[in-house]
Amino acid sequence: MLKSKNSSSFSLDWIQQIPSSIAIIDTDYNLISASPRWLVNFQFDLDQIKGKNLDSLFPELSQELTTRLKYSLDGLRDIKFKYNAKNSHYSSEDSIWHLNPWKDGYGNIIGVIIKTEPISKTQELELELNKTKLLLNNKRSVAKIGSWELDVVNNLLQWTPVVNKIYGLKVDYEPTLDNAIDFYVDESKDIIKKALDEAINSGKPWNVKAQLQQQDGKIIWVNTIGRPKFKDGKCTRIIGTIQEVDEINQIDIQLTKLENELNEYPLFEKIPLGLAIVDFSTGRIINVNQQFLKLSGHDKNYFLNKSVKSFVSSTLISKSDNLMQQLENNGVFKPEKFTYSNKLKHQLNLKVTGNLLVGRNNKKSILCTIENITTQTKLEKRLKNTINASREKNDQLLNFAHMVSHNLKTHATNFSLLLNFLNDEKGLTQRNKFMTMLFNASDNLSETIKGLREIVAVKSNVNNEKKSLCLNDSIFIVEQNVAGLLKQTNGKIINEIPDDVTIKALPAYLNSILTNCITNSIKYRSEDKTPIIILSAEENENYTILSIEDNGLGIDLEKYGDQLFGLYKTFHRNKDSRGIGLYITKNQMEAMKGKITVESNPGQGSIFRFHFNKK
Repeated sequence: MLKSKNSSSFSLDWIQQIPSSIAIIDTDYNLISASPRWLVNFQFDLDQIKGKNLDSLFPELSQELTTRLKYSLDGLRDIKFKYNAKNSHYSSEDSIWHLNPWKDGYGNIIGVIIKTEPISKTQELELELNKTKLLLNNKRSVAKIGSWELDVVNNLLQWTPVVNKIYGLKVDYEPTLDNAIDFYVDESKDIIKKALDEAINSGKPWNVKAQLQQQDGKIIWVNTIGRPKFKDGKCTRIIGTIQEVDEINQIDIQLTKLENELNEYPLFEKIPLGLAIVDFSTGRIINVNQQFLKLSGHDKNYFLNKSVKSFVSSTLISKSDNLMQQLENNGVFKPEKFTYSNKLKHQLNLKVTGNLLVGRNNKKSILCTIENITTQTKLEKRLKNTINASREKNDQLLNFAHMVSHNLKTHATNFSLLLNFLNDEKGLTQRNKFMTMLFNASDNLSETIKGLREIVAVKSNVNNEKKSLCLNDSIFIVEQNVAGLLKQTNGKIINEIPDDVTIKALPAYLNSILTNCITNSIKYRSEDKTPIIILSAEENENYTILSIEDNGLGIDLEKYGDQLFGLYKTFHRNKDSRGIGLYITKNQMEAMKGKITVESNPGQGSIFRFHFNKK
């Protein structure tokens, strides 16, 4: 047994928050902490008893308690005993104490957790039943069994003095086979004679119960056993035992009575969970409790003798072989969740666990515990939705931050290029043309900043914010924004989109998506080719699909396909690559309930298809 010197360093604030009656002691049996309910139950003040030895708090339990605490510190789990309030100065009600080892994070036992709960009638019956079973086993172990031996060849019978006592005879009584059989009454005499005859002639042993009349006339039940012994193919002797079974029968009757009382007492009904007993071999329902009937809304006859598969989901049925295997191997099967529609057509989320029960004659059944976790499932779903919403908000914030950086960098690059062209140009006509382009770039920058302000105000329900936009109008604005890049690279945009094509999108998102994709087509161009970008559109039932095709470097999708839209993922050696654009674009499309598909091969360019949801 390991003793932790740091047990006091553990935070035990949690124990003050729990509703159960719990106390914690260290390996020296000193009280470390206790829950408010435990303190109330035993009328203690934590400040006054903290650190005191449990023996001093409960001197009436000293020997019994110390023994059980030692077992618990040795690693035994769920040790329990009955606490009698009449022997106590503190508590006014009897209780059951449950002792379990308390372990640190390394698995070392550093104390004992004691949980107390009021004792119920059922638990009292269980304790009495266990005591009676122990008594029965003890009595059986010391029960008087008489031995006897029959010499078949010489027809001589000998037995031990215990047999004399069972027959009610004096110790000096000399038995014979005939008078020994004569003590048996009615049909029992015939049973013994037949058993004896079959043993001698067929070698068949016997083990039977029969009625025997003692010498004083009292009739008792005895259990007699005979085993024939053969020599040279002939039965030469029979050895056996005889035992009075009335006393044991009485104990069996008491035991059966207690078991019946336990079964009749509504333990099966008092447990606040649904219970069902299922026949192991047939899968038919033997019994269900009232809590189960409350869940279902049906009466008991609706379930009795029906196959359990009639009431569970197909998912659970598909696992039935595995569950039966778990029962065979471990005696239990792990919790399984399934849905069930009750009589009122309410969809319930249930959790079932099973325990294998083995009764008399090795008859097997399954005790199924059914817990209604509908509320818990709803809370978990609500929590999951909250977490997802929070994650989505965080993604939107990150998306926005990257979009601001990315889009403003595009405008800054455009300004820088146009200013360089203006500075190098001497002709007045060309200078005026570049000035016009600068003014347009300035206006577009203002529009971008305005759009970014709109994004800040976007709520979680993007669908309410989407507008029907003329696709070519948005493309025209982006063409102006990248005019400097197109001129620098001699790039060309071929727009095959009809003027009447509209899409539902958030204006700022659409502008960002077009800008990212077109600038990428220029940025990742082939050195030996003039960049050409082809825009086209098509429609299906759910989406308007914008295709942007280029003749650039292309992407090895087999190698990078799963990383394509990752944050800070780059696939070409370009000093301006930051791995942000496609990440932003994907998030923007998904925020508008759309999606992106890609076709690309190294050296053969790429086609990005943007599926804008029509709803």
